[in-house]
Amino acid sequence: MKKIFAFILIAGLSLGITSCDKFFDNMEGDLSKVAAEDLLNTENGLLSLLANLYSNLPGLSLSDSDKNQMFGAGARDLPSYGSTVSGFWNYTAVRAVNVFLQAVEDCRANGVLDDNAADHYKGEALFIRAYYYFASVRTYGGVPIVTEPLDKYYGTEEEDKLYVPRSTEKETWDWVIDQFEQAAELLPEKQTQEMRANKYSAYALEARAALWAASVSKYWDRAALNPSYEAVQLKLSYMEKSYANAYYQKAIDAASKVMADGSGYKLYGKDPADIQTAKTNLTNLFRTWQGEEGLFGRSYKTGADDTNGTQNWVPNQWASGYTGTGAAGYAVTLNLADEYDYYSDETSRTRKDGKIQTLVSGDENLYLNDPEVEFTADKVASYKHYSTVDEPFKLKDARFQAWVLYPGAEFRGGIHYAQGGMVKPDGTVEVYPNAKSNGDGNYKYYVKGANEKDPAQKDTVWAYGGKGINNSAFMGLTTDKNGNNRNAYCFTPRKYVDPNSSSAVEQSPYYDIRYAEVLLTYAEAVLESGLGDKSLAAKCLNEVRHRAGFKDNVELNLDNILHEWKVEFAFENKWANVLYRRRAFYNPNSQNNQEEGTLGKKLTLIPMADISGGKESYIFLRALPVVSMSKYWGSNPTLSYTGNYYSNIGNYKNDRIVDNNRLPE
Repeated sequence: MKKIFAFILIAGLSLGITSCDKFFDNMEGDLSKVAAEDLLNTENGLLSLLANLYSNLPGLSLSDSDKNQMFGAGARDLPSYGSTVSGFWNYTAVRAVNVFLQAVEDCRANGVLDDNAADHYKGEALFIRAYYYFASVRTYGGVPIVTEPLDKYYGTEEEDKLYVPRSTEKETWDWVIDQFEQAAELLPEKQTQEMRANKYSAYALEARAALWAASVSKYWDRAALNPSYEAVQLKLSYMEKSYANAYYQKAIDAASKVMADGSGYKLYGKDPADIQTAKTNLTNLFRTWQGEEGLFGRSYKTGADDTNGTQNWVPNQWASGYTGTGAAGYAVTLNLADEYDYYSDETSRTRKDGKIQTLVSGDENLYLNDPEVEFTADKVASYKHYSTVDEPFKLKDARFQAWVLYPGAEFRGGIHYAQGGMVKPDGTVEVYPNAKSNGDGNYKYYVKGANEKDPAQKDTVWAYGGKGINNSAFMGLTTDKNGNNRNAYCFTPRKYVDPNSSSAVEQSPYYDIRYAEVLLTYAEAVLESGLGDKSLAAKCLNEVRHRAGFKDNVELNLDNILHEWKVEFAFENKWANVLYRRRAFYNPNSQNNQEEGTLGKKLTLIPMADISGGKESYIFLRALPVVSMSKYWGSNPTLSYTGNYYSNIGNYKNDRIVDNNRLPE
């Protein structure tokens, strides 16, 4: 069986998990370089197998799932409100863990590993297997729990044991949480390789899983399944409010262990001296792995051209070398920009509402459905005028300044252009000026003192903010109305992208879980349950805010906690998870949750240069993005959501298990 196992694992493996350990880096997870017997009877063989187990972990790579929520979008795509969270149904990977656990015990017995080393390997395997099952239960509900290799049952009278039935959803959650707890008890406090799981990684993931189970329990009825479904009747896809507090307590207990003195974990760059220091720290957090905050994740700096893919998130203005090949793939909505609070001033730094003021009246509930038609010259005076295009963003939360590319921002040695039109010297207005195929439609005017930040364009104002056709937003050529030079939004992410130069690869680290999540997990679990230490929970909530430069404290309430989930973890795929576990994806037909806000439409902000007074000033239009406008797409996009949080299970008949979302047959 050992040789069979070795051959099963050989095909197509690559690691990419750690950049520290020479064995992991040089082997690259290629088990064909190790003899079959060595895989199971030497420590180097075990390391190679362990590398494979890590490489199968779900969630250790960046994805764009947050684009499907209210706060993100495809730069040129119809607004999407999808409710997908990746599942994990890979019993080949589970089997590999179970065989690895047997191999560890064999190595303990034959003296290859002492008890301490064997326990550490066992702890890592339990952690990995618990993670596999966590990714399964959150998407499928209860699943078959397999804790041993089943090979011995093939072709025997006990072959029925190959068909393991689904456990109930509650049983599966309980088992996952217990497995993380067991892993934590075996794992060392620190690993010799930074990216491998340690004791506190396990406690942090236990806290995440427990909070997920608690949330599903408390809010299951927000998207309750048909009680006639067989899986619901058998409680395979079923939770209830009475389960919630026990899970919240487990989340509190696990998070407390990570937060305890001696863990060595804290927020990177906490309590900055000023806004600029906060911005610098928050930028650096996503340029280099910061071990004091990162509990578990992935390094892309392995020596190979391994990329996290975020180089394609920047607009074409900054996509040197690959313009037109997928740049500007991700956009930030005005909805998210409004979520980032303002500082009252640079000294006291107390919280002010972050909604960007566009109108003199301050009524920011108004937006334009078709700005090319609805915005007219007689409305210019009703808009608030700013002296520079970046003025509305200067006192925004440092997280916004560090992680969002906004109009007028300094970036890669230049100025980010994201403008959508002009109020001309004669007072006439033009939104989205129609650009000719050679770019001449991007007209210009000379205004003394304009563009002081950009010497190359001093005293010049362009309709699209900058010279030529390679601007950051809104500009579409007549030959390609929604082509690569048009973004529907003026904001894009810069959390992971290189602030200094473009590259065909981007190797900033990915934090699967960091200390800030543990703090918010504790705060939410206490608030939702009434258990734990409320004063400590409030401190946890505000500690995250203070790292961003705020000095005041906010109240421990659900709105403030959800606010921090939105702004602290933008572009990290965490908001999709919050909505999934709380059964709170946007649904226009449901009024029982407001986590995504009440507007129900993704909005954009259109900066407009106003030179009608003989000098440069700027106004900003709230509007539907161009991709929502009927004259470009034929009809407005439909807001749709299925309400189905439980995925169906493929091949369920052959596996002799009950599928989700089906009536009894």
